[in-house]
Amino acid sequence: MFRNREIIAAVEFGTSKFTLLVGEVDSSGQLHIIGSAAAPSAGAVVKGEIRDMQKASDLFNKLLEDADRSCGGVLNEVQLITVLVTGCGIVSQTGAGSVFIRNDARVVTEAECAEAAENALIRTLAEDREVINSTESYWLVDDRRVANPLRLSGSKLEARAHIVHGLHSRIENFRSLVIDAGFEDTKLDITFSPLAAGTGILSERERENGVLLVDIGAGCTEYMVSYDNGVAASGVLQVGFEHVVNDLAVGLDLTADFCRKLMEMGAISRAIEERKEFIELKSRTTGKLLRIPTASFETIIDLRVREIFEIIRQQLQQEQVPRSLGAGGVITGGGVLYCRTADLFREVFELSCRIGQPVDLDGAITDLSGPRCSAVWGALRVAAGYLEQYGPSRKGVLDRAFDRLGRFFDHGCRNVKQIKDSMKM
Repeated sequence: MFRNREIIAAVEFGTSKFTLLVGEVDSSGQLHIIGSAAAPSAGAVVKGEIRDMQKASDLFNKLLEDADRSCGGVLNEVQLITVLVTGCGIVSQTGAGSVFIRNDARVVTEAECAEAAENALIRTLAEDREVINSTESYWLVDDRRVANPLRLSGSKLEARAHIVHGLHSRIENFRSLVIDAGFEDTKLDITFSPLAAGTGILSERERENGVLLVDIGAGCTEYMVSYDNGVAASGVLQVGFEHVVNDLAVGLDLTADFCRKLMEMGAISRAIEERKEFIELKSRTTGKLLRIPTASFETIIDLRVREIFEIIRQQLQQEQVPRSLGAGGVITGGGVLYCRTADLFREVFELSCRIGQPVDLDGAITDLSGPRCSAVWGALRVAAGYLEQYGPSRKGVLDRAFDRLGRFFDHGCRNVKQIKDSMKM
């Protein structure tokens, strides 16, 4: 069938920078990046939340101008834009919905799946909170966990959903920021950052065998556990590498800007890897050469990174996340550029790990700037998957149920597509 060109976009309002990607889904369904732009956030966003709305608006409008030039002036054709959020009082919980199988054949059909899915989303939230995403966790047929419940015999079907919600007012700030910039007639999709990152960098094998994803940014650190192709847990800590910068500044009596520059240039990592005894710096007050032990930098950074991982580990234990994560861990975000991050992850979680960065649908590394762009690249893929699965001519009974339950972040709603494909004759 002929398919018109579809223009989509994704934006991340980070503590360190704003990033915008523009993509095109061609007639064959392939996603291509056709434009991008990035700019420092200059304090407009702190710990994943807007601190200065006017400054954020000015920066975003300039970002849009740069992105429009890079994509050849097609930004006004964007049909859907995915906006990443973090911070914002975000928490996650498990929703459970069940239904008795009463049809003549006593097998699970689309109708039972739709009803169980709808029931799983029925949660009582405070008036000031908003559901951001609801993703599949797993299914049970007569108390037995299954990957795909359709056509299985049984008497009771249960759906488990992973529900992410945050403070409406803080999320609305991001929504308003985008709408006021000229996207009032464009579909907006608000997405929790680690769910998008998982779509951008996790493989099918990792999602199936169990994997812990940790995205370490400047102001926040997000995590997600995927198990048996469902989301088992997710969360956010409003602690990131800006806190490392502050620790260094206080502990070593240096300016925060200078410590940030050392981190961004990789000077500290190089000194550690090359086993230099000292890092030589010029004093900004006296002009004299200072010799600070490399071990001092390493100790301060390690303490903060280890603390972040320990907090995540404790939260996962409280949430009773499966211990058997066969695929280990994947770490991403700007924080992984520190040479010791992967080693500290392995020590705290006792898992193998790899550094994740944006990959295309064929598994090739994209031309994006490494791990820093994992979430925004994933957000662009979420947008492409949303258009693929929920176009106006592609809504069935089960689709409508999962519109309410949320999008499943696995190659454009893998589980919904799997169910529909299994019903084809």
